[in-house]
Amino acid sequence: MPKKIIVITGPTAVGKTDEAIRLAQELSCPILSADSRQVYKELNIGVARPSEEQLAAVQHYFIGHVSIHAPYNAGRYAEEGRQLVNKLFEKHEHLVVCGGTGLYIQALLKGLDPLPGRNDELRAELGLMLEEQGIEALQQELKELNIHKYNTIDLQNPQRLIRAIEIGKTPFQVQPSLPDFKYLFETEIIKMDCERDILYERINRRVDQMVEAGLEEEVRGLSAHRHLNALQSVGYNEWWPYFEGLASKEEVTDKIKQHSRNYAKRQMTWIRHRM
Repeated sequence: MPKKIIVITGPTAVGKTDEAIRLAQELSCPILSADSRQVYKELNIGVARPSEEQLAAVQHYFIGHVSIHAPYNAGRYAEEGRQLVNKLFEKHEHLVVCGGTGLYIQALLKGLDPLPGRNDELRAELGLMLEEQGIEALQQELKELNIHKYNTIDLQNPQRLIRAIEIGKTPFQVQPSLPDFKYLFETEIIKMDCERDILYERINRRVDQMVEAGLEEEVRGLSAHRHLNALQSVGYNEWWPYFEGLASKEEVTDKIKQHSRNYAKRQMTWIRHRM
């Protein structure tokens, strides 16, 4: 009988963590997180990392896995994830993969599309565009280049915008091959969802809880590293104007809610079309 990987995915705040823990306890197996932000050690409140009680209830992997100072991407996740799957299948018949980063899930299970390497000259041009014209210019550039990518990417993350434009404008190169799976396994994908109004209310409530739990202090403690890609994301990027006296705390909170709702919409688009 083949082994099985059960993927639990869906938009932020839909309840993936609780469902994954319930299922993993039922099957007596560990959970592999597929969240591109929870992978960082230094990020906690702003990425809605599972609580200490949740982490203690079931063995989790790829939570607080690397430092924000270490480059991390879908390719590295896929390589490490496949190695881990091979190891865990020696003792387990089932594994649960839980997260809303569709690219990580796709890379783990199906591999990566060929992608180009760095184009430093183009990056310099796009960096200048960002500095002189703002993030809206990058958004428009990507929209004209690849509307599908525009509809699924985090539009508030300049590093991801630059990389997406770079991919669209640079000749492709073949990526190194990933480790092969050693065991045959079935894949079941559980797509969690709920009514949009309910989801957006959950997102708004979660953001309020994050702020009450000390999100401002967490981000302030990381402000010296604001240039890092890990901090160019929802829940962190919105605080920089506030720290500079250019926005109120209420405005920051409203922006995080808005960007989180937009992020959830992009997650649902990805899952609907790519999984």
